Amino acid sequence: MPKRQKRSPEVSALIAEILLAGKSMTPPITAGEMALRAGISPETLSRMKRYGRGDMAVINDLAAIAGLQLKLSRGDGAREKLMAGAFFDD
Repeated sequence: MPKRQKRSPEVSALIAEILLAGKSMTPPITAGEMALRAGISPETLSRMKRYGRGDMAVINDLAAIAGLQLKLSRGDGAREKLMAGAFFDD
């Protein structure tokens, strides 16, 4: 039996951000419409967001539909320092 994937709050947040970008478009795109355009059911998208799991290709397609591009960045803490207003602190 395959091992279950762990829930990922980061993936849930990523999907939520993609959906928010879709709602902010002109005209807005609903989550259901984004799901259908990505080739999945709205229920599947809802589960992906709730459980923080999903196919990376689908997440990438959702991002593209919302006009976004997924990128990786080095996890050196710079973003967190910048957001906390402590970028130049040592």
